Amino acid sequence: MSGTEWDHLVVGAGSAGSVTAARLAAAGARVLLVEAGGEQPAGGAESNPLRDASRLILEGFNWDHRANLRSSTRLEDLLNRDGGSGGNGADEGEGRRSRALWNRFPYQLGKVVGGSSAVNGAIALRPLPRDFDDWAARGNPDWTWERVLPYFRRIERDADFPADDAHGGHGPVPVRRPGPEQLHELETAFRDECRRTGVRDLPDLNGGRERGVGPVPANTRDGERVDAATAYLTEARRLPDLEVRTGCRVTRVLFEGRRAVGAELLRDDGQRSSVRAGNVVLCAGAIGTPVVLQRSGVGAARLSAALGVAPVADLPGVGENLADHPSVVIWSLPKPGVCEPGLPWRQIAARMPSGYDDDTDVQVGLLNNVETTTIPGFVDRLGWPMVVGLSVMLLRPESRGRVFAESADPDSSPVIELGLGTVEADVDRLMYGVRRAWGLLRAPGIGNRLERTQFWTDRMIDNEVVLRNGVRNIMNPGWHAAGSARMGPASDPMSVVDQRGRVHGLAGLRVVDASVFPSVPSVPTNLTTLMLAERIADDAVTDFKEGKRC
Repeated sequence: MSGTEWDHLVVGAGSAGSVTAARLAAAGARVLLVEAGGEQPAGGAESNPLRDASRLILEGFNWDHRANLRSSTRLEDLLNRDGGSGGNGADEGEGRRSRALWNRFPYQLGKVVGGSSAVNGAIALRPLPRDFDDWAARGNPDWTWERVLPYFRRIERDADFPADDAHGGHGPVPVRRPGPEQLHELETAFRDECRRTGVRDLPDLNGGRERGVGPVPANTRDGERVDAATAYLTEARRLPDLEVRTGCRVTRVLFEGRRAVGAELLRDDGQRSSVRAGNVVLCAGAIGTPVVLQRSGVGAARLSAALGVAPVADLPGVGENLADHPSVVIWSLPKPGVCEPGLPWRQIAARMPSGYDDDTDVQVGLLNNVETTTIPGFVDRLGWPMVVGLSVMLLRPESRGRVFAESADPDSSPVIELGLGTVEADVDRLMYGVRRAWGLLRAPGIGNRLERTQFWTDRMIDNEVVLRNGVRNIMNPGWHAAGSARMGPASDPMSVVDQRGRVHGLAGLRVVDASVFPSVPSVPTNLTTLMLAERIADDAVTDFKEGKRC
């Protein structure tokens, strides 16, 4: 493609970047889409592991991030270090209190065309209306349920509820649920036990109702994962004005004054270059985007000084408010013949009150037919080749963490502190949820199909102190990072972007990914990210057609 300046530089070819680049290119904009990872392998599930919707992908196509599940003093140590020269993460800045939990959990987000949508569980769950009530209450009235619903309908091709008032039938993302005849025997037993204990049947978990047990919608076709790149970029890449560069990272955004004018690029082979663009759109996710901003001088002024980066905009919310869904999984060994590799791994889920109060605050579901090689930290621990998990996920955690660059060096790893369980109510709700899940697990229809359960016993569940310690030390995140560059009015000192993803106080720069979520939704984040990108892409396309810069 000729020319030296692009209309739009889109950073990251994951869920948000695939949508944004495709929509802008279809409108006639000259778009450069850069992705740090590589292209997906060719072929179907037999030759391309990214197509296999029966398992998570945790190696080969992932960022090798490591997360501190709690928090530490590393940021304070960095900011207070004499000279403010930035650190290498190797000294006591880690903080003694966090050392035992530092680097404990692999946070392996997608690093490939398609991003995390190409490696996740292919779960196509919508948030609840109350999630968007919270967004609106935080100063974002354009993001109510009524206003986002048309975009959820736009993205989906729902095979079970085609083109009704609540669902779409013609979008690029297929959505389907398992029928009764497709359910694994354990899934059927789990659903029946939920019903027996008072959880009502809910055939459509995406219909807006909160409580109930029902089939999990998936973005799959004939057992193959349909990721964002497959859904949006397959056709768009035939357009003459879209170029996709893989193996290419953006190290920082370039500014002239307070206007973004391009970015510096670093290829896998070490080659460095710069590119100019009329608009820069960061879609690098809730971990990648804040770090790019911070290394570009957009973030807390004290952090810019500590990194030795010229400050561009003092936005202290960049990297703060990081949220993820904490969960506790009870793992069991199935009896011989119950589980089989390659079968669906998640078919039924239930949203219910944990019992802490009457709020619908947890999602409980089976993780079935799971090969232990796919579980972080589980490989060869007990010699069990297949396991069954009963997962208790907290829907709306109050705990928050942060992500930040500890060095201006683009090869240094981001510091990810998830802060799980730092609000005691989160631990309490998970405790109650684990107790309720334990009762389901012990029911004959489920328990009779299991050989034994790891770690948990009746005595532990009944002991308040032991249960609390167990939950606090076993809870893990769901790789659902969100909120680290949150949307809100400029009057909110911790907000980073406005309701259309435009970075406060700057021109030519948008953020379009899960980092801008004002709060974490009650579900995995992929479908919400697609919706958000569709909606903001409408604004970006309108601006482009009217000759405006963002």
